[in-house]
Amino acid sequence: MRSRNKRGLLNEFSLEFCTYNRASGKGGERITVNRAILYEKGKAKKKALPVSDAKTKNPNHELNGTRNILLLPSREIRSIHVRLIERFNNKIVFD
Repeated sequence: MRSRNKRGLLNEFSLEFCTYNRASGKGGERITVNRAILYEKGKAKKKALPVSDAKTKNPNHELNGTRNILLLPSREIRSIHVRLIERFNNKIVFD
């Protein structure tokens, strides 16, 4: 996810993951993303992603096992749980 090309830009990847909401106990929907990059706060162009002035809490991605990805071409930011990834670049992550 964090690999970069020769120009220093993040490489695109595809993934398939399962949804789960611990609070409501709902989930199980399989989501396929064909083009995405790892979202790094503060490194995206301001025109592409408007930044809110509201205070946000620290997401603790390492502790919670989550990552933010930027879906292309819609430019939507989505948080995913690493443990729920089933395929990465069309390769099975677990059986």
